Amino acid sequence: MFLIYKKMFLFLSLLTFISCNHQQKNCADFKTGKFKYVLKDRPEIIIRSDSSQIEINPITKIEVYSKLIWKSDCEYDMVYDKILNAPEDVSDMIGQKINVKIVETNSKGYKAHAISPRIDVILEFTKID
Repeated sequence: MFLIYKKMFLFLSLLTFISCNHQQKNCADFKTGKFKYVLKDRPEIIIRSDSSQIEINPITKIEVYSKLIWKSDCEYDMVYDKILNAPEDVSDMIGQKINVKIVETNSKGYKAHAISPRIDVILEFTKID
């Protein structure tokens, strides 16, 4: 009988530990705002509203405008709408879609998995506004 209680106690302790340490994703906190990449070689600033996004590189002056189609609080499709100041022809990118899934959040930002025919990458962003 003692063994049964011991096993139940261990099971409940493990369950409590897992539920307390499970990170709650607060994706809705990142639907709008101003963001930057965590990577030092990515100086772009991202300005996001509920339905659109502008990514501006302050060094090259390239501006990427995209439409956002939210599938849930943690997933959206980003469709390139227009690209300004690119040094070469990027017209083939207009209309292309990137599926983005927010996979982790914290008080300062989030990590997202971006997938398209051209990329499959995890990126990290910090909210700056």
